Amino acid sequence: MTTPVAVCWDIDGTLLRGGRVGGEVLRQAFLAVAGHEPPPVAMGGMTDHLVAEAFRDGLPPQQAEPLVRRGTGYTRAMVAAIAREWDGRGPELAGVLTVLPGVCEAVGLLAAQPRVDQIVVTGNVRAGAELKLTVAGLHPGPFDLDAGVYGDLPGPRSVLVHAARDRLERRHGGPVALVVVGDTPRDVEAAHAAGAVAVGVATGAATAAELEAAGADHVTEDLSDPSALVAIVAAEGEDPHHTRGSV
Repeated sequence: MTTPVAVCWDIDGTLLRGGRVGGEVLRQAFLAVAGHEPPPVAMGGMTDHLVAEAFRDGLPPQQAEPLVRRGTGYTRAMVAAIAREWDGRGPELAGVLTVLPGVCEAVGLLAAQPRVDQIVVTGNVRAGAELKLTVAGLHPGPFDLDAGVYGDLPGPRSVLVHAARDRLERRHGGPVALVVVGDTPRDVEAAHAAGAVAVGVATGAATAAELEAAGADHVTEDLSDPSALVAIVAAEGEDPHHTRGSV
């Protein structure tokens, strides 16, 4: 490879499924911060910070107003409460978590490639991300969690991919090709907004057709053929952004 490549993994629906534990964490965090139940929110592809905002904005005006008055203090409190809620949930998560097909093989094959970094770019706060990866048997391992970017950052999901690029280019002292692997149209949009290649994996809520419609550069039903992802990453290292098609 002539250019370093970073594979930026989404977690939920891409690497693993964690059942309803994450939703309960968010619910309990909101109860602790706001004192009442959150409104229903479609969370697919959202960061925890965005979910916090959506909970607030989905309330009736009279309930939302005290949270609006708190400004960024509300979202900071939510991020902190979400991190606290993950503490001690390992056994609960272990009872429901499943690692998705081909993930362990793909991560292992990529770890053997020269000049390839693997990080998580995830909507989870770090405490949730680290616990999920640990229960899944993926951490400790090839993921550099200190270089990862997490869902405590404000703004759209593309902010996470931009932050990942900045960190990695400082580390390598020059350009880095990014390959974002995710399961939602938001992952695809974020990748392209930050100049990354988007690999859509239809193991989450979105279908392969929906990922294609969102503009994913490569789409696969799952990672049961991990060598295909390795080939995409290797091609990016030789000629960034020249690949497009089905995995």
